[in-house]
Amino acid sequence: MRELYLKAPAKINLALHVKGLREDGFHELQLIMQSISLADRIKLKKKSGGIIIKTSHTELPTGKENLAYQAAEIFFEQNPELEQGVEIYIEKNIPIAAGMAGGSTDAAAVMRGLYQLFELKADFKKLRSDLEAIGSDVPYCLAGGTVYAAGRGEILESLPFIGEKYLVVVTPAFKISTPAVYKLYDEIQGYRKFNFDLVLDNLQNDEKIDWSLDYKNDLKNASEKICPEIREIKDIFKNTEAEFTMISGSGPTVFSIYDSREKAEKVAAGWPRKNDFVAAGKTIDSY
Repeated sequence: MRELYLKAPAKINLALHVKGLREDGFHELQLIMQSISLADRIKLKKKSGGIIIKTSHTELPTGKENLAYQAAEIFFEQNPELEQGVEIYIEKNIPIAAGMAGGSTDAAAVMRGLYQLFELKADFKKLRSDLEAIGSDVPYCLAGGTVYAAGRGEILESLPFIGEKYLVVVTPAFKISTPAVYKLYDEIQGYRKFNFDLVLDNLQNDEKIDWSLDYKNDLKNASEKICPEIREIKDIFKNTEAEFTMISGSGPTVFSIYDSREKAEKVAAGWPRKNDFVAAGKTIDSY
């Protein structure tokens, strides 16, 4: 095999709870993560040596600061017998710095793909551990689906797939720094109780999702304070037939869930804010 094409799906957070600050300076989290159909497309091609990244997006770094590059480095360090390198092309469809794990999913797809490209057997338990170092979302993105995550996001428990839910994701042009959101969260908001057991019970028992439970995002207030456009987007969604609306991760992406593809596509097609990234899609199972 000389080359390989893969999808790198985005994720949204159906719930995000900040339990507190850890001794290592990171935040202790509880999350429900869900893969969606919006995806980057990645092409891997064997080359004589080294790692090269090319991309469709001018703002995406192509050097060692790129998480996909770092994943490829880990792969070749783990497999020193390989005498070839790889050229990675990333067709960027997921907005950058949007709270949808765009960099993390690219890294995970590259790692999965390199094992396929070089026809090697992967130990995914070990890979998840190795990939924690480059991003807390990367281990989740190796398989995706509906997942409960704890710790920094690296402790993962698969949940029953929530089924096909149709959605619209909207990302304003405003970029948000995740560390800045957490810093502001610590300053303006005390840690609140969050009934995650009810949320997990709702999902684990494969029931109809009860959106009145604690499907919430603790970072909402901090993210909206940094990016007031989030509120404007949520206000527009309120006037649609959405079942549920929330920001994803630290933002600024906002998503709404609908009971039909037609409703989601109608909202996306008629979106009034012209500078936003808007996409209709659906939830997807693990891949």
